[in-house]
Amino acid sequence: MPQQSGRGLPPRVYIPIVAVLAVAFLGVMFYLVALGFGVTGSVFGKAAPANGSAAQAPSSGTNVQGGGPPPAVMEQVQTLKARVAAHPKDDVALTQLGDLYLAANKFQEAIPLYKRALAANPRNVAAQTGLAQAQEDLRQSQ
Repeated sequence: MPQQSGRGLPPRVYIPIVAVLAVAFLGVMFYLVALGFGVTGSVFGKAAPANGSAAQAPSSGTNVQGGGPPPAVMEQVQTLKARVAAHPKDDVALTQLGDLYLAANKFQEAIPLYKRALAANPRNVAAQTGLAQAQEDLRQSQ
């Protein structure tokens, strides 16, 4: 039988402890990733309650009725559109606006924005990735 130095726990004790901690950690991480990717709702916010309870009316006159984007997203879209109008070669704003359209499955609107961003800055990796994703999603939706 091998001699123990008297320091630490034997493997038959600490291996199950480490396994339980790893499972708990992975469970928490899975939950946080699921929340981050919106598994419980849509890209534009939480899903409507399934029990049929009345949803709160929007405080502003935006088109939130029927599951549209919340006012904060519409405000971001308007801000980015104004930024693009003021600076037509702002590749970051073009890419961010394209990302919003891509998230809303509006591929026809996203593709020209990504192309304009790449015309302004051919090294914009986010625009390259977004364009490829929008084109692929458009191909799959047809």
